[in-house]
Amino acid sequence: MNNEGKLLAKTSPVSQMVKCDVCGGHYNQRYVTSHKRLSHRDKSESISVDETRTLDTILALYKQISAKARRELLRRLDPASDQA
Repeated sequence: MNNEGKLLAKTSPVSQMVKCDVCGGHYNQRYVTSHKRLSHRDKSESISVDETRTLDTILALYKQISAKARRELLRRLDPASDQA
């Protein structure tokens, strides 16, 4: 083996392609952890801009109604009061 062959033998192996166990896509082994963290995080934890605007609108409307109407609204929103 010449010097070039010895040098290549000592270098780290090329990273392998692996399958993401969530989506089935193929990614570089070094990147798959980042891919999972970024692409498959629990999106239900974050609130979108549209949802934030909607919440602000609801809060503004809530502040405009009477105390009696607020109590009624809270009663209706209470899951325990569902009559299903």
